[in-house]
Amino acid sequence: MKKFQILLLALSLTACNMIQNDDEQATAIAVEWGEAFFNCDYHTAEALCTPESRRWLQFAASNTTQQDLDLLKQQAAEVEATDFFPEANDTLRVVELVVRNSVKPTVAGEEPSQIEKALFQTTVVKRNGSWQVRMAGLPQSGRQSRD
Repeated sequence: MKKFQILLLALSLTACNMIQNDDEQATAIAVEWGEAFFNCDYHTAEALCTPESRRWLQFAASNTTQQDLDLLKQQAAEVEATDFFPEANDTLRVVELVVRNSVKPTVAGEEPSQIEKALFQTTVVKRNGSWQVRMAGLPQSGRQSRD
């Protein structure tokens, strides 16, 4: 009986470590993707995304102007994860990102400007053993921080 309890304890500790490792990996991918996406490095962002996300990256790239890129050269966007939310299964995480100095979306003819600080939720899925960002649209800030 004692051997069985030790085996159960070992299995539960291993499972906890695997979940924690998955959480860390999913968060790291979300931050890496955010740094690429919000700095208009769409090729790097694409490598971190699911294949069906490619059309959203193409759309974002087609709406990026030279003025946007020049503004980012002056002060690059910075990304950090503040939280993550494991969903109903072990292959999906929603990671909350704080993005500083991202370029504010504009309409044609407007001068680009940067948003000091905004929050975004990013969906990360595990496929074929690796974590990837799944875009169902362009990132939208849930709210702008008043900090």
